[in-house]
Amino acid sequence: MKAAFYVYPTAFQSPGGGEVMLLKTREYLEREGVEVSLFDPWRDKLKDFDLLHTFGSVKDALPMMRAASQAGIPNVLSTVCWYSWKSAWGTYGTLRNRVLSAARHAAKSWLPFLPSERKTMMEISDILLPNSQSEARQLMRFFRMPESKILVVPNAVDSSFAEASPELFVERYGFQDFILLVGRIEPRKNQLNVIRALKGIGRPTVIIGDCVPGYETYESACRQEADRDIHFLGGLPHGSPLLASAYAACDTFVLGTWLETPGLAALEAALAGAKVVITEEGATREYFKNFVRYVPPSDPRAIREAVQKSLASSKGPALSIHIKENYSWANTAKLTLSAYRKVLSAKEIES
Repeated sequence: MKAAFYVYPTAFQSPGGGEVMLLKTREYLEREGVEVSLFDPWRDKLKDFDLLHTFGSVKDALPMMRAASQAGIPNVLSTVCWYSWKSAWGTYGTLRNRVLSAARHAAKSWLPFLPSERKTMMEISDILLPNSQSEARQLMRFFRMPESKILVVPNAVDSSFAEASPELFVERYGFQDFILLVGRIEPRKNQLNVIRALKGIGRPTVIIGDCVPGYETYESACRQEADRDIHFLGGLPHGSPLLASAYAACDTFVLGTWLETPGLAALEAALAGAKVVITEEGATREYFKNFVRYVPPSDPRAIREAVQKSLASSKGPALSIHIKENYSWANTAKLTLSAYRKVLSAKEIES
């Protein structure tokens, strides 16, 4: 079986959890015997593959999906999307963009039959792979997708994070038992509200992540809001031992974003043994159950109170065990492979 992986053109210019999901899915599918190629439109031909697997519902990927459909190549789509009033309003910086985003959300909520490029991506897909049951319900509600077309494939975490040690990070930076934020610096990640919440809390806060191009003004606002106990370390590669060590060295990991499906960094931190404070928006409750503290991303006071309670509590193994037992890339690959077999079997029947 030959699968072509595809993603919108600018995805790896500022990689995040979605890009890690793509690469890890590839790695573990290859262990299952699938031949996976990162599709290169300059060199590769769709006819040489059994299927096209697109990651993310970003409209820039639609032309390639259309080409696959026209060539009789099955389309698989990992949707990676979430819709709510809070995320629609909070994700975008300017008032004009917020209003437009909220209007689009209203249209999806009240008029799900209206055409859109994202809806077209889902319609021409042979199967949709959301990361959670709650995301699957949104596909049915906002895009009128049939349940028979959906297979939930959970996000996952590399088991190596369970073996992470704090020593490397402590030796390099001198911080221990600190508050940690990991993620690209952009409005959707909501670092500005979290910084407002954590100023003067009495513990160092470490922020790991590069600014997304185009959001330099937002990063500047974050730095101006921060006090001397809040430290910006820049980005670290996903495979960096320093990143894993940072998870192990911190006391509490905070992901106060406007939405998560469910937040790869939080899964990694949890597996490494950190306590977690996470947004209530998105699929987080489905993954983290009652093992973490949930916060509204719009409320710095609530974020601060949750972090204070976390700092006052003791670490325990329950969260790490829960993540290890339920969210492995091996399981994600097996479910993805079952989706491939389903669409290829349907194609054989049709032909």
